[in-house]
Amino acid sequence: MNTPPLPRPVQTALLAFLQNAFRHRPQDFRPLRLNGLPLGLLNAQWHNRLRQDWTGRLKTHSDGLSLETGDWHSMGQILQDTARRWHQTGLLGGWRDEKHDVRDATGRVLFTLERAAFRPLGLTSRAVHLNGLCQTPDGPRLWIARRSTHKAVDPGKLDNLTGGGVAAGETPAPAMRREAWEEAGIPPELTPVPAETLLSVHPVKRGLHREHLHIFDLQLPPGFTPQNQDGEVAAFTLMTPADTAAAIAQGRMMNDSALVTLSLLHRLRLTTPDHPLAAFLQSFHSGAEGAKAV
Repeated sequence: MNTPPLPRPVQTALLAFLQNAFRHRPQDFRPLRLNGLPLGLLNAQWHNRLRQDWTGRLKTHSDGLSLETGDWHSMGQILQDTARRWHQTGLLGGWRDEKHDVRDATGRVLFTLERAAFRPLGLTSRAVHLNGLCQTPDGPRLWIARRSTHKAVDPGKLDNLTGGGVAAGETPAPAMRREAWEEAGIPPELTPVPAETLLSVHPVKRGLHREHLHIFDLQLPPGFTPQNQDGEVAAFTLMTPADTAAAIAQGRMMNDSALVTLSLLHRLRLTTPDHPLAAFLQSFHSGAEGAKAV
């Protein structure tokens, strides 16, 4: 059966949520150049801290900082050591002992760095998100996770079926399969399908969140219930698109997960093309075109 689009007032509320959640002032961040490449963005706090603590060659420009080393391995090592000192002195929380790749605009890996250091430096990370769909006689339903109350980030908030960072040396597809099993018990014979890649940018307490969101969709058979394997999910709920949209508008879902879910509702034609929400969702493709999807 065809599911009608969400009512226009609901779409307007969703647009307001996105505009608020992803609002940022570019003038509040200064470029960070690493060996000549503009790879990061610094707010005033981290700009000043990096100037004080960087042990390699440094140049201060009117619009930002340039850090220089003899090679990319050295760049990664000095940044890793700097970030570790920040963590040890209490300046940098969220340390995970998990490295992510730092890439140039073409997707070439330059070096690896502790995940917690990406936001202070405004570097672009990568994550995978899985939309879980189930077709019912009453129309499509979405499997929505509730994050464990023990999670360091957004405990208890609603989330996509699964999601997580793409670790150093990984590509999105294997990362998605790993997360699908760990968080929802998705067996290997159920294969998520790549849908699209969006670029999420918004300020956070630790600096600037910049992340390519590699979105996958998965049609789950009726009767299948996700089963968390790693303790990071408190519960799964099968929700209607209308109930999911209401939860997003009320701020009960993580920002990136809300964006990923709305991208799915848009692809399911549950938003209307002439509503400003559609154009705003399209804007998240800007800057994501060069991201490696596999």
